[in-house]
Amino acid sequence: MPENPVAPLRLGRLDLADNLIQAPLAGYSSFPFRLLAWRFGRPGLLATEMISANALRQGLASQERYLRRTPAEGPIMYQIWGSEPEAAGFAAAVVTERGAAAVDLNCGCPVRKVRAAGAGSRLMEDIPRLARLVGAMRKNTSLPLSIKIRLGPSGDNFNAAEAARAAEAEGADWLTVHGRHARESYASPCRLGEIRRVVEAVGIPVIGNGDVRDGAGAREMFEKAGVAGIMLGRACLGAPWIFARVRAECSGESWAPPAPAEVADILLRHHDLLAELLDPERAIRQIRKLGSFYSRSLAGAREFRNRLNFCRSRDELAGLAANFFHGSPVPDGRPVSGARPRESEPANV
Repeated sequence: MPENPVAPLRLGRLDLADNLIQAPLAGYSSFPFRLLAWRFGRPGLLATEMISANALRQGLASQERYLRRTPAEGPIMYQIWGSEPEAAGFAAAVVTERGAAAVDLNCGCPVRKVRAAGAGSRLMEDIPRLARLVGAMRKNTSLPLSIKIRLGPSGDNFNAAEAARAAEAEGADWLTVHGRHARESYASPCRLGEIRRVVEAVGIPVIGNGDVRDGAGAREMFEKAGVAGIMLGRACLGAPWIFARVRAECSGESWAPPAPAEVADILLRHHDLLAELLDPERAIRQIRKLGSFYSRSLAGAREFRNRLNFCRSRDELAGLAANFFHGSPVPDGRPVSGARPRESEPANV
């Protein structure tokens, strides 16, 4: 492994400044989230929330917010989910026209609703269908094309290498592997050795995903899994600077997180961007969830979250944030020692 594993990366015809990538996060990675990640972390590639191929084909206006991007963002990968090749192909064409830098097919989401539609991690149970979806998308876009998979549908069927080879044969330029199978919770450890099996099975770049929260975790994944890059998901929540941290720690450079007052400002900025995308009421509802991430591992976080649950306006939010973050230790993106991720935490898809 090179002295500094964080380096430029070419995916198809897309040249990335480095190989740290922001993961698609259902319910979170809309443009406000991405804009902050770009401003404070500068990942090589950003990602949307997953977008329904069927809904796009039906022309549903509800999908417009998932497609929205801003000139201030960096390169964006649009992630599609679905189980019908025709719809997936149509969706690939739509996001290409909307300015995507790359297109991804979700083959790893374990959420029941997605699986019930025959999509997400359910595709790991039907590799021929997965291949047809990739082929249909390849015919409808010239952009770099990828899939995001898990190790397999269950603990007794680790077929990620088979899925990877099928996608490569249909024209995928790269793929991302989350180091758990579809039935595992985030409390289960990420299997770096199994990710390496996928790396060794294909000739296209493989991105590793799972449990990386700092430079040490990133270096371990690069070394043990042999991946070309790393995708960071849940560690980004409440810590849009996580990419800058990982990049600095991998290179041995000094790095300091934002001051507490700046964290409060970032939280407010996140709210304001959400209010622009949604509306003030829905923005406050979402910031209640996000506030728990910005405050995690800090003394008094539970009381802050409890108060945040009753917050009704931006002015109330500003007062709570100022009172809580002033003089508090700065969140570093790590969970509270000994705590396990809850099942209600966002799906890294």
